[in-house]
Amino acid sequence: MRRTIALALLASAQWPMTAYAQTAAETATSPDSDMIVVTARRREESAQDVPIALTALAGAQVSVPGTIGLAQVQQLAPSLQLTATNPRNTNINIRGLGATPAFASLGLEYGAGVYVDQVYYSRPAQTAFDLYDLAQVEVLRGPQGTLFGKNTTAGAINLTTEAPTFDPAFRGEVSFGNYQTLQMRATGSTPLSDTVAIRLTVTDTSRNHGFQRIPAQGNRRVHDLHSFGTRGQLLFDNHNGLRLRLIGDYSSLRQDCCTGVTTTIRTTRIDGSTLPNNFLVRTARAGYTPLPIDPYARRLETNRPFTIDMKTYGGTGIADWDLGAATLTSVTGWRKLDYKPATDGDVIGLDIFENAGVREKQEQFSQELRLASDGSNRIDYVAGLYYFWQRIDDRFFTIYGRDAALWILGPGTPGGTAPSAGGLAALNGLFADGTAFARTKSYAGFGEATWNATDRISLTGGLRYTHEKKDGAFGQVQRGPALTPAQIALGAQAIRNAFAANIPTFLVDTKENNLSGRATLSWKPLEGVLAYATYSRGFKSGGLNLNATAAPRVIDPEKVNNWEAGLKTSFLDGKGTLNLAAFTQTVRNYQSQQIDTRIAQTAYIANVGTVRSRGFEVDATIRPSRNLRLFASGSYTDATYRSFTNAPCPVEYLGLAVTCDLSGRRLPGVSKWAAAVGGDYAVDIGSDRQLYLNADHSYRSSFYTTYNLAADSLAGGYHLTNARIGLRRVGGTWDVALFARNLFDTHYVSIINPSAFNTGQSTAILGDPRTYGLTLKAAL
Repeated sequence: MRRTIALALLASAQWPMTAYAQTAAETATSPDSDMIVVTARRREESAQDVPIALTALAGAQVSVPGTIGLAQVQQLAPSLQLTATNPRNTNINIRGLGATPAFASLGLEYGAGVYVDQVYYSRPAQTAFDLYDLAQVEVLRGPQGTLFGKNTTAGAINLTTEAPTFDPAFRGEVSFGNYQTLQMRATGSTPLSDTVAIRLTVTDTSRNHGFQRIPAQGNRRVHDLHSFGTRGQLLFDNHNGLRLRLIGDYSSLRQDCCTGVTTTIRTTRIDGSTLPNNFLVRTARAGYTPLPIDPYARRLETNRPFTIDMKTYGGTGIADWDLGAATLTSVTGWRKLDYKPATDGDVIGLDIFENAGVREKQEQFSQELRLASDGSNRIDYVAGLYYFWQRIDDRFFTIYGRDAALWILGPGTPGGTAPSAGGLAALNGLFADGTAFARTKSYAGFGEATWNATDRISLTGGLRYTHEKKDGAFGQVQRGPALTPAQIALGAQAIRNAFAANIPTFLVDTKENNLSGRATLSWKPLEGVLAYATYSRGFKSGGLNLNATAAPRVIDPEKVNNWEAGLKTSFLDGKGTLNLAAFTQTVRNYQSQQIDTRIAQTAYIANVGTVRSRGFEVDATIRPSRNLRLFASGSYTDATYRSFTNAPCPVEYLGLAVTCDLSGRRLPGVSKWAAAVGGDYAVDIGSDRQLYLNADHSYRSSFYTTYNLAADSLAGGYHLTNARIGLRRVGGTWDVALFARNLFDTHYVSIINPSAFNTGQSTAILGDPRTYGLTLKAAL
């Protein structure tokens, strides 16, 4: 049915058209276009005129065939880094700050805010949609709390979709790729009257031949992909200062995915002694032979279902009223997320866990009212009010299997290969059933003004006052087969209580008030040169631990101090740009996501003291000729724990130390060096055709993927190359292209996690292998 809808929209190319139109995304990347307009200061400006370090990408640069979500954005924006176990457990870092790689926690707000059409998306999982109808993406680096507000202590990713147009327009594409991939995408806009226009976008992606295999199940292919999305928009414009844009969207994602492959089996501790009760000891007594360690053979051992079924949907209303000297804007957003996983938590062919995971439902509502000056004035200003409400409901489930007792507790007799009767009765079928909810209410008033003292010197100051309240609850019920008096006498009940205690529901809450802001001095010493210096102070509210761990129920808010200096230049009559930025950012009470691996993996959050991120960034573009555009960008990020004296030690210290001092060591989830280069070149063939080549290459140095910097969690650096070669008609009415992602089939990982129970096994979620295919495009 979904493909029928997509094909119907593709067929709608026969809509009656009064004129050809070029989309905003195509315009932004056309050879004759040099300037990208951004809204980093909540008004439209050239990116080169904004005294903020940012990466501005046109929609066509990120809506490449074969992708969904922010993967391509990360490859083109070196300061942005993503780590993910699955869509829910996705963490976004900018300049090394934002979130520690780990499992998601419902009591934690993220430091890198994601905004779509000015609406804050509070859960990173909501970004797992096709970016096809984007006009542009802005990655704003450093605290943006004055204007973007909600938890943007690390930065913000600002996505803007294409609005309906009064010039009829349509474009669609079909891509066929390896791994039995089929992707269909289309968007079209048409006027209904002189004042009303609509846009409809439909995307459908399927990959039926997955990246991984399960040898024990006849080499069954897994890690497939089924993604569907639609966005409908209605625009009312009275052409006399009033515009109302209504947006509704829906997306679904289904996968048999997100189970790791073994990368390391540690058998020794840091001092060279044997790691007690390690993975190989446990498999030997269970009579189980694991697969050889060869992660890029992409073979899995799992014997239980592992699936993801996620749906996100919502609505946005944006009203702009031009008052002459200023514009009044109202932005209303409502969103909902439903995430259903099934997880084989032991990732091998034993039934240690029958199922484990978190079922999550999330709902949010936000309202922003903003007044911004129009045009260029001696004093430009933005002021507004903001309200945000959210509720997250989680169901935590851990179901132990028949092999759990032997694996976890060991044999009933020394040297044996069978569990004790009490242990088997206790754990076989034990179900730790936890439920939690977290609510947030946030109120804010904000304002920012720029005094243009002269034609060359400007001073910007902004403040935001935030009042935020959070509350939540957690409780856990122990379930499982009834125990007999004899089994209880053998200690079965005591074992159950250790692994799945009955926890009466407890309530917890926190409340904060904060004043944050920034000040920026900018100077234009020459035409095409902008120098600036910024100080900003950010804030992220306290977090709640709503789980079965012994972690503190409430953690302190983050406080951020950021200093930044930058230089933006344009040359060759605007055909080239070179931008530089240097920064140092210090965060007190940094909120770290952590994992308790002593029993079933449980995520919690804790303050780790102080962290610091400092470094420099460079961005350059040049268009030496009409048909050649090149870009390059790079970042050096020195992000370290400045004070983390009581970190839970990784498994290599098991039995040797409980806490480790990580002060002075690098933060996880960030590469010290990252870069991206690329461009596009076209050759005219006749008067109306072009042969073109588009390519980009990215590099990231090594990075740790666990908060306690476990030795086996160091992910190696890697290079990725994407390319596309095609033939198109000038004006974009048709386009045929061959594409390849990860052209050289580079081996790399997204995240490496330690297994439960400190066995010494580490598993990784791998990056995608080489994918390639053919794309057919049409536009009217």
